[in-house]
Amino acid sequence: MWQRSLLILAFGLSVGCLDVETAPADHSSPGPLASPQLAGEHFWVFHIGGGPYAAHIQLLAIGDRANAQGRRVFRAIPSRAWDGTPNNDFAGFHATADDSTGFTWTLQKGGEVLRLEYAIAGDTATGALTLPDGTRYPAFGVRFDSAAVSLIAPALPRMMKDSVPVVMIRLDDAFATDRDFIGRLEARGLTAEIAVPTRLVGRTGYATWDELRLRRASGMGVVMHSRFHLQTDADAQHFVGETVGGFVEMTANGLPSSVFVQPGTWGDSIYFDSPAKIRTWRGALLRTFATVSECYVYPYYLARGDSMELGLSHVTTSDGMSDRSIRSAWQVALRPNHATVFLVHTFRLKRPDQLDWFLDMVAAAKAQGSIRVVSTSVELFGLPEQVAPDLPDSTTRLDQ
Repeated sequence: MWQRSLLILAFGLSVGCLDVETAPADHSSPGPLASPQLAGEHFWVFHIGGGPYAAHIQLLAIGDRANAQGRRVFRAIPSRAWDGTPNNDFAGFHATADDSTGFTWTLQKGGEVLRLEYAIAGDTATGALTLPDGTRYPAFGVRFDSAAVSLIAPALPRMMKDSVPVVMIRLDDAFATDRDFIGRLEARGLTAEIAVPTRLVGRTGYATWDELRLRRASGMGVVMHSRFHLQTDADAQHFVGETVGGFVEMTANGLPSSVFVQPGTWGDSIYFDSPAKIRTWRGALLRTFATVSECYVYPYYLARGDSMELGLSHVTTSDGMSDRSIRSAWQVALRPNHATVFLVHTFRLKRPDQLDWFLDMVAAAKAQGSIRVVSTSVELFGLPEQVAPDLPDSTTRLDQ
């Protein structure tokens, strides 16, 4: 069932999180979601592949039947661009369903008339947006239960300067081998962030949801790490399902999160290892649903800054990393105004006590007050996880 790629494993010894499941051959639908689809209004994440829409996502609540007033609901919901700017391209448009299925809509604002049409297979829509001059841009959407609207993440205010360096230990994949390591953390008064692939929870060799809820209650951070942790370069629809779908499933299991941790197994356009890759609609989706996205964009040796909230990287302390390399990274982590994530794959430790010397060093620095140790990457920026959203309180209703 599990397959390991030697090429990716070799690469992952220094940077990634690599227990993988092979991607499905057919990515036409991201697969079933944790929350059941209900009759009535559904929440959609749409992307329009051209023009002023290309770098944005569109969040829409669309009714699958007429409401009590005999109208089909088409509601535009604010999102964010990759740089955090509030965005709502369809705000102010009046929407009319052109057919009984509700798969063709005319959107009108003043003299501007747009036409959105699509076909649905499972929870995925594919179609096009047509402009007044006849220009057509491809479009796709992924449908979720309307409760997903509540998952739009709060934005962090600008970071407050703090010269004390901040350190976080991250445990990826929620393996059962984390149990011993977490005991070693707790014995030293340390915490960690546990990054969870939601569809692997409860499988043989992985933590259960009950266990993860207990971990959060005890002070550990528990955050979202995709759904299947696939080895894939994922088409657009699959990427949306793995991210937004993962947040849906975390909430459905009593562990809401606004932190996203990218699997190291992702490739191509979703292996976020440069600013160019996040200055896109994919970055807009991450910015809309996550306060912090831990990827590979900004290396650990950079001083902490607001831009790192989208693309924060890490230092790997397992996977064959030498003690010398870890000590070198530790010296960087002690620099003023630094925020450093130390990643551990516990199943790749050669022996359970392999990193005890590192944990002793972190605990001693914490006791001396020379560092702060936090349990989620949101706290790396000197802020609590729950802050007020910066998007408008009300959504724009576009009813027929």
